[in-house]
Amino acid sequence: MIPVTNSQSAPRRTVSRVTTISAAIVILLFFICCVHIAKSDSVSWDESQHLYSGWLAWEHGDFGYNPEVPPLVKMWDAIPLLHRDIRQPAFTGTDFKKEGFVLGQRFLAANGIDRTLIPARIMASLLTVLLATLLYFCAREMFGDKPALFALLLFCLDPNFIAHGSYVTTDIGASFTMLAAVYAFYRYVKRPTVGRIITVGFAVGLAMTAKFTGVFIVPILCLIAAINYWLPKDETASSKSPSPRQVITTLAVALAIGVGCIWTIYHFRYAARPVPLQLNPTSEQYLQSLASPVVRRVLTTVSKLHLLPEAYIYGLADTKISASDIPSYFFGRDYSGASRWYFPGAFIIKSTLPFLILFALTMVVVLRGRWRMRREIVFLTIPPIFIFLLSTSSDLGIGYRHLFPMFPMLYILIAGCAAHIVSRNPKFIYGFIVLLLGQFATTVFARPGLMAYANEAWGGPSKTHLYLADSNVDWGQQLKSVKSYLDTHPSQPCFFAYSAQGPVDFRDYGINCRVLPTAVTFWTGLDSMRFGDDPKISGTLLISDGELSGVDTPGRENPYAQFASVQPAATIDRGVYVYQGQFTLGPVAALEHIAAAEDFAKQHKVDDTIRETRTALNLDPNNPKAHMILGDALAATGDAMAAQSEYAAALQSSELDPVFQKSLIDELHAKTKHEIADR
Repeated sequence: MIPVTNSQSAPRRTVSRVTTISAAIVILLFFICCVHIAKSDSVSWDESQHLYSGWLAWEHGDFGYNPEVPPLVKMWDAIPLLHRDIRQPAFTGTDFKKEGFVLGQRFLAANGIDRTLIPARIMASLLTVLLATLLYFCAREMFGDKPALFALLLFCLDPNFIAHGSYVTTDIGASFTMLAAVYAFYRYVKRPTVGRIITVGFAVGLAMTAKFTGVFIVPILCLIAAINYWLPKDETASSKSPSPRQVITTLAVALAIGVGCIWTIYHFRYAARPVPLQLNPTSEQYLQSLASPVVRRVLTTVSKLHLLPEAYIYGLADTKISASDIPSYFFGRDYSGASRWYFPGAFIIKSTLPFLILFALTMVVVLRGRWRMRREIVFLTIPPIFIFLLSTSSDLGIGYRHLFPMFPMLYILIAGCAAHIVSRNPKFIYGFIVLLLGQFATTVFARPGLMAYANEAWGGPSKTHLYLADSNVDWGQQLKSVKSYLDTHPSQPCFFAYSAQGPVDFRDYGINCRVLPTAVTFWTGLDSMRFGDDPKISGTLLISDGELSGVDTPGRENPYAQFASVQPAATIDRGVYVYQGQFTLGPVAALEHIAAAEDFAKQHKVDDTIRETRTALNLDPNNPKAHMILGDALAATGDAMAAQSEYAAALQSSELDPVFQKSLIDELHAKTKHEIADR
């Protein structure tokens, strides 16, 4: 006689098999979308230096070329390069950030951009596929087959993950490793074994070597453990749950394994770079740049005791130092650092409307307390809350992508809640199907240019630039589309103010435009056109969104700000604006003369300095830096009164920005007082 349980389990196995096959098909289609993006987008801002850094880590054990992020994901993406004969550009010995961008561009140009980048992007796409697969298995273990498929579909139809899924960056890697650590700890709490303790440890190690936010995985797991222990147990809890002592021991072991993973990936070597290469600036110098005395003292102590590899400590310091130096753009205004509303705003603008509806519904159900999956709720809500609060408290506001590690867990939570609601009233399934179709529709209609995605409530992708900038809109990825546009709309001459010109060179893509000067081109040393004393141009003018929004030069000093109120003739890939006609670019033309004046001033060539600054002021009479340099030169000739007049003109300039030029203002006030004291 066949037991009843077997007759009931056969249909369940069939359903499980069907959902697994369906999941595999969804993941395959998701991978195809990522590969399409990998081939259609040009290299973005960070990719060249990340990829070169990954190759250097494999080939030379050099972890100090680009210590901004740990090497794990970069090394994964660089695997296809290991069988190739790679041309290595010579090191410049300059500041590590500048050298990173300069050599990254030279590295790709020397080895073939697409030939080098696309295989690496396919590796990045595979990592995104691993994230989708892990999400599916995690959701299936927590809530079952159908919720797992629902979670997977929502995730794979998310336009933001499709847009970033193939990029040689660390955001997807951080999302994957964070979910892996949380899932491994969940499985341990369900059934504690030695094997699962070790798995938690290695998952923690992956998180800590994928991105520096991974160092917070241990506090996150501690918080989960504490809340899970104190909450009332329900029917989902197992009698084999670990005791507090076991949990503390497990987390200590996980931390030890995680630190061991850090040392392993850095070759058990303290020095960041192989001899004779050195960090520039040195660790001692760079750690002193930390604004917080507590953080500076802690990292200096860790460095002196060699508790972590030098490159890891250096990168941790850089996350704090860089955050205070990078401006952000939010709702039409540039900020020094990030507005505290930046990530809440980015969350509601760039998340899809179906996701926001489902998320709000899930929060209502969770807060009402009628859904009894307490353990799963704890594991899936604590990490996103922690990540969101951490991001919101940060001074770094350059991209919604920094919230990515939240979403896999939230999609799983949403799917579990949907299953709970349907179990109570099956009619609700039609509403969830409609929302799933909405997720599909919003992604389809947002193409092409998914990088600039914004949901329909905010006007869609064509309006994102009104609220956000940087990797939310323009990460420099539009060059293939620009080339296609120029080929079909031939016009000469052509001028291009490209926000990523430096980390990338648009001429490497066959774009035959004159290079308009930007802050980044001067910083990285790429050549740009010379205006002389004539600021007029005529023809086709292209300007990246990053230039208009002030990502490159923020505030009043932005030389391209005049075009923010001009209607473009066309927009390419949501992030490059096309203008036709004759234009007067006085503030832009002045930049070359200010740079020349600064060089002459360093060489104490007073007459040449005066000549260049006067030319700059003829082109841009309100440029405060030109007034100050001229004042210094006049002071050097002994004409204190004329110098004082120039300092006053600088302080009264309409282009002097009190937010972004504080150091210049302080310097001008100091010079003014000094001149008065001398008199």
